[in-house]
Parts: sequence; structure tokens; C-alpha cells
Amino acid sequence: MSSNTYPIIAREGWPLIALLVLMQVVAYYFLGTVITVLVAVILFIFLFLLRDPARTIPSSPLAIVSPVSGRVLAVEEVDDPWIDRRAISIRIKTSLLDVYSIRSPSEGKIVNQWTRRQENNDGKRRFAYRLRTDENDEIVVVFNLNFLNAFFLRFYVHSGERIGHGQRCGYLFFGGLVDVLIPPNSKVTVKVSEETCSGSGIIGHFVHNQSTASGGSVPTFQAGE
Repeated sequence: MSSNTYPIIAREGWPLIALLVLMQVVAYYFLGTVITVLVAVILFIFLFLLRDPARTIPSSPLAIVSPVSGRVLAVEEVDDPWIDRRAISIRIKTSLLDVYSIRSPSEGKIVNQWTRRQENNDGKRRFAYRLRTDENDEIVVVFNLNFLNAFFLRFYVHSGERIGHGQRCGYLFFGGLVDVLIPPNSKVTVKVSEETCSGSGIIGHFVHNQSTASGGSVPTFQAGE
């Protein structure tokens, strides 16, 4: 099914675009051709970087969609330090050229949020949230923040609120590393180096009684696959 309609240019970038348009006008009337062309090039670059295309949300209720657009760096079974369990970690790298919108991997309720937590004393800043579905499946999404996006991450859903499957819920300026921690019996459907899209790219399925929503048998992930 189709996602909600959003502007083709992300709202989070509107102030910057407005500033560049103003600079374009000033350059055109007062600063000459060279500066005008330079500002125009910068404006078109940011129009591209701040694009926010519509997504088609998968109709399968057990599908886990990617919260961000990017390339899969790793798929492995790990200890989840956020809620003390075993989990499958799918690490996704969102580059400078990818779409920055954040979308919910599943329908459910935001149970917890954590900010600025350090792991393994590496000094990195992180933001994470815990999503629980109506079937009590839990996903933890972790944003590993760098110096570019640590102060510009936007997340619009509060703890206790419900969120829809693939719903736009935030914005990760300039991209970054995102870890998606899913139940250990889930079926993973992406491979390392594969590209995925926020809200529409399926990265896995919840497994209930070893069946998908269509009733077919589903193998679970094994470490090292």
C-alpha cells in the first residue's frame, strides 16, 4: 500500500532551501554571474540531498522494513545491550547521497528511548528506540551518531505512542550508521552489500509458529549466513 504523502523536499530542509533561494536572489542582483551560478549549483545539490520520495509500504504485516535507506554492512547474531537479549543485528550505512528520512520498521508502540548512551567505552553518541508490536515482537533501532548528525537527528514519536508500518518518524541529516536489532528467530531477507530503501525495503520477517503471514514455512537466521 502507499505511504502517506510528504513534500518532495523534506520539511527539515526547508529553512536551508529558503536561505539558499534568498542568497540566489541577492547574488543575481548584486554579486555578478559567477557568484550567482555558484549559489545555483549549491542550491541544486541541496535540493537533491534533501529529496524525500514517496514510499510504497509492503502489505505483509510480518515484514520488517528498513528504517533508513542505505547499504547493508553486516548481519550477525549479537547480545542486545539495550534490552538484554539475543538478537539479529542488521547494520545499515546511510551515505551522504541516500535519502535521510527515517521510517518505522513495523507497526507497534514505542516503549523506550535512550540518548547519548556509550557502549564499550568508545565515546560514540547514540540514540535508540524500542518498538513493540501487538504480537510482542520487539525491535531496537540504534543510530550511531557522528559529528555531522549528532545535533541534527530528528525523531518525532514519543514513548508510549503508536506508530504505523513504514510511517515516517524522523530525519537523519547527512546519513550515518544504523543498527536494527530484531528477534533471533526472525527470517533475514537482505544480504551484506545489498542496498535497501527506508519504508519499502524488506530486511526481514517476524516468524510466528515457523510460518509467514501467507502460511509458508520460513527458515530462521543462523549466525554466519
